[in-house]
Amino acid sequence: MQKAMARVRSELGQDAVLISSRNIDGQIEVMAASDYDPEQLKQEMNKLAPKKPAGKPKSEFLFEVLSDKQTRAEQAPSLMEMQEELGRLRELFEGELAQLAWRDARSRQPNRMALLTRLEEIGVSRDIAVKIVNKILPCDDLELGWRRSLRILTKVVKAPAHDPLRDGGVIALVGPTGVGKTTTAAKLAAQFAERHGRNQVALVTTDNVRVGGKDQLISLGSTLGIPVQVASDAQELRRTLDSFAGRKLVIIDTAGVNPRSQDLLAEYEKTVGENNDVLPFLVLSATAQESVISETIRAYSALKLMGAIITKTDENVSIGAAISGAIRFRLPVAFLGIGQSIPEDLIAAEPKFFWNKLLENYRELRRQRITVQPRQAMAGQQQALLS
Repeated sequence: MQKAMARVRSELGQDAVLISSRNIDGQIEVMAASDYDPEQLKQEMNKLAPKKPAGKPKSEFLFEVLSDKQTRAEQAPSLMEMQEELGRLRELFEGELAQLAWRDARSRQPNRMALLTRLEEIGVSRDIAVKIVNKILPCDDLELGWRRSLRILTKVVKAPAHDPLRDGGVIALVGPTGVGKTTTAAKLAAQFAERHGRNQVALVTTDNVRVGGKDQLISLGSTLGIPVQVASDAQELRRTLDSFAGRKLVIIDTAGVNPRSQDLLAEYEKTVGENNDVLPFLVLSATAQESVISETIRAYSALKLMGAIITKTDENVSIGAAISGAIRFRLPVAFLGIGQSIPEDLIAAEPKFFWNKLLENYRELRRQRITVQPRQAMAGQQQALLS
């Protein structure tokens, strides 16, 4: 039948419609029409013999289905068009059903919808927001439910088992370009030096890709009075780590790698992964979208990450996206970058900070919404006066 309809549209055009069809001795007889008058067509159909049409109106087309080889070329375009049209219809229906379900839920469970809206506004992904709200409902007090939602959200984020500032060791800061790995390495080194002395910490850079990457860390190390070594491959990294064996903490600042570049990631894993005593921490930017954060965590998960460090929390309207990514992949969060100052603008990730930051984010978003709406209304009034 699909082949038959392909032939019909080829002969009569895309607007042709199927009138009737039947199977005769293993073949399909199809009657189709285009640009027809319904009443006239009905009269013509009544004149047809039971087995064979008495006549062949101008708008009708009767044919036998050809072999697969003859019709394959004609069938493919028509099938693709049908599939695309069905796909568009499905998206339309799904969108309408989702809107109906949302409006119905708002009328029956206003607090549920309000809480979901607030969580999504601060960047929390939909699936995580639903799980959180399901845990606290029923709750008649919206503000009480909001505080409970934030409390659950902040408690779900775990701390890593290994704390570099407390336990030392050899850690590697990994992640995409531009997330602040070098600055974070300097902050960690400076804080550790304040606690344990400069002779107990060292910096290593493997960044031979970014222009000026290693020079930046060398300059920072010189300012802080902390030694910096450059390692270009796995063997040189091993020798460098052996030379720093007496240090309590060694921080490796690696080159930024695009998560979509599988070849670079494989080389990356070879450099860092061959040194079993190196503990990788993924550096994420709070300014990235949740989908980008999730893609990055997924790509770097082969390195057996110890935890994450979220930077640039002071540059984003909300840190909900970064928190959602960490929760989804059960990635502990170790530190948070709250500014550019070294070393004070790196703090431990604690539930209290997340709580205050998320509340601050929501209030800021609310202020922006209140500020924008009156301006839009005033602009509309001015336009009405002018017209």
